[in-house]
Amino acid sequence: MKKNVFLFFLALFAVLFTGCQNDESDFPSSDDPTIVVATEEIYGAPTRKFEIKAALADDLGLKSVQIQIPELSLDKVITFGTDPLVTNYDLSYFFEVPADRGTSEVFKIKLITTDVSGNVVNDEINLRLDGEFSVPSITMNTPKEGAVILLSTSNEMPVNFVVNDDSGIDYIEVKCEALGILDLIQLTDSPQSYTFNKTYTLPVTAANYVLTITARDKFAIPNTGSLSINVVATNEYPAIYLCDQPKGTNLTTDAVGVPMYFHEKNGQDFEFNYYADSDNKEIYFLGQESDFAPHCFGLNASGNLADDVTSSPIVLPTKGYYIIKVNPNTLLYSVEKYTPTSKVWADVANGLWHDDEALRKPFVSVCGGGIKDANWDTWNAWVMTGLHLANNPNNPYQLVGEYTLTGTMEATFTGQWWSPSWRLIQNGVCTMSPGENGNAKYPAAAGVYKVVLDTELERVFISKK
Repeated sequence: MKKNVFLFFLALFAVLFTGCQNDESDFPSSDDPTIVVATEEIYGAPTRKFEIKAALADDLGLKSVQIQIPELSLDKVITFGTDPLVTNYDLSYFFEVPADRGTSEVFKIKLITTDVSGNVVNDEINLRLDGEFSVPSITMNTPKEGAVILLSTSNEMPVNFVVNDDSGIDYIEVKCEALGILDLIQLTDSPQSYTFNKTYTLPVTAANYVLTITARDKFAIPNTGSLSINVVATNEYPAIYLCDQPKGTNLTTDAVGVPMYFHEKNGQDFEFNYYADSDNKEIYFLGQESDFAPHCFGLNASGNLADDVTSSPIVLPTKGYYIIKVNPNTLLYSVEKYTPTSKVWADVANGLWHDDEALRKPFVSVCGGGIKDANWDTWNAWVMTGLHLANNPNNPYQLVGEYTLTGTMEATFTGQWWSPSWRLIQNGVCTMSPGENGNAKYPAAAGVYKVVLDTELERVFISKK
């Protein structure tokens, strides 16, 4: 009996001993693993993600890497397989700094790398939370995007902009390859604000130019901002716009139709159809789409049309539709009121779909992209009743509503099976389909917009609320 007990414990000891032996590494000894960090110092900020990058290597094989920031409760272990052995690994790990940390805090990021032979190597990276990640802001005063320079008047292009940056500005570059412009301004003492003001001379030949402004800040890890401006140098105006907004209004916040593109053009004779929604409506003519300068046509002290940013508005005396003609060269214009004769789309707010056309009541909704709840399915346009337009009680030729835009938009305003439908093409023109042109894309900031489809003017106005 004693012998059997002895043999039992001997066998148990052997099993335990063998188990302990199996816990030891099955790999031969090797050199220590290596860690090459991408940077010795990382800049972060509360609520912002940062990246930990390092190149890990071992002559035999990596077992694991542990990433620790105890104060931020970070303890991440990445384990590597052994079939096959991993001898090289590019570490890229993102971590978001908690919102409750201060911008003056500094931490150590610990990297603990172990190879399959049991060798351990430690490294550390400094983490600072006083990072500055905003690119320099560039505020363009002139020329604005799409500016028209009328060569018959002057071939000079004034360039004026302001750059601001919290960490200080390192340099500013003004460049236009087509004009041979390359001005690099290296700033001393890293000012937080700098104003650039210079006038360039253009060739007398009509052409389009792209002016690129670049600014870099003086932060430890530099941030670079860039802005490109398209400029049209021409002997004649390619377009004239009708603007019914008060002078000084930012004309780039609306998505479509503000200011309004002309309807007909013959040489430099431009014709508009326009609806004044109130008595004594004030309007201007603009030579560019995005700003009141440099070409703003209004009335001078003598009551004549003048190309002058200080001019007074033209006043349309009574509410209603007008045919307005203007020639920016001769500085002549005319205004004539008229009564529309186009079809009135009534009762669209009570639209009802029915397979029997005789029982169908029209509705107008929207198909497109960049519009919340919209797609290119006309059935979706029907069932998403929040997209339906309603009759304007003050104008039977207008359909109105509100849409939430989510980014660059394109649209066709439509009933079921594209009947009726108006396709939104370039310059806010909205033609009764089928049209010859495809849908245009309009960049727009996300938000809620007022929508007006004027079926008489064949124009859409989509303006920020």
